[in-house]
Amino acid sequence: MSIPINHHYVSQCQIRNFFNKGEGKIYLYDKILKNPFERKSTERVFSEDESNTRIRNEQIDHSSLEKDLKDNFEDNFTKNYLEIQKIISNPKDVSPAYKNALIELTKYGIAGEIRNPIKKKESDTAITNVLFNQILPHAAPKLKNELELLKAKVEKTKYINAIEYSEFTKKVYESMGEINCILYIINCDHYFILPDRASITKREKINEYFNPDIKEIAMVGIPLSSKIFLHSESKKLRKYSDRIIELKEKDISVIEQINFSLYVNAYKQVACENKDYLKNFVKNIETIKI
Repeated sequence: MSIPINHHYVSQCQIRNFFNKGEGKIYLYDKILKNPFERKSTERVFSEDESNTRIRNEQIDHSSLEKDLKDNFEDNFTKNYLEIQKIISNPKDVSPAYKNALIELTKYGIAGEIRNPIKKKESDTAITNVLFNQILPHAAPKLKNELELLKAKVEKTKYINAIEYSEFTKKVYESMGEINCILYIINCDHYFILPDRASITKREKINEYFNPDIKEIAMVGIPLSSKIFLHSESKKLRKYSDRIIELKEKDISVIEQINFSLYVNAYKQVACENKDYLKNFVKNIETIKI
């Protein structure tokens, strides 16, 4: 049995919430090429062959990072999303399962910070440039040999992929501490878009360090579906009660501001359930005020 090498950098459990089931399509826009297009399935949306492949125990490993994603984030995504929907339908029926769902979906969003191939390439280049372009040419024989072996090793895969998604998420969430959550719910003929990353983040100074300029992820914004957007924020910034905000026709500017942030933070592409909405949004992108 072959091991799948088509690795999603936005999980299909999230992408499917932006798939137009009635039309059997998902609509996309490449903001670099300025090209609209569509797909009849989510199989090749926001994915790349061997994106999560790495060297482990001196062997090419296609599976362990995929398993890390599945076990820690993807398996419970739909369950947590349904818990969110249940509270939206009956806001008074708040249970511990609801807050846990908010936390787990926030963690999924945090993991998305390091999943996109462009982000991986940028991080790898920063490391390899120092090791192989600056240090290697001037290294003593022993160190030079070690660096050459390391260079040969990392060149076997597209990306180094040294960080476990679950480990990264654990550290970031611990630094955030407790979180406040706001659910934005669209209740009109408008839609949230999905960028080619599971979430967008913002960094702020939320902890004390010797270096006062260190900023860490303090806010995470996750488009959970075409109609639901989750904003999670460290209580170290400010404290407020978790709440649900319904967005109607009069709140179009709020929807546009959220979508604008999603669009500008996309690396290359965005997706949407509705073809006409995406077309008009892209057409008017320059007029949106933040």
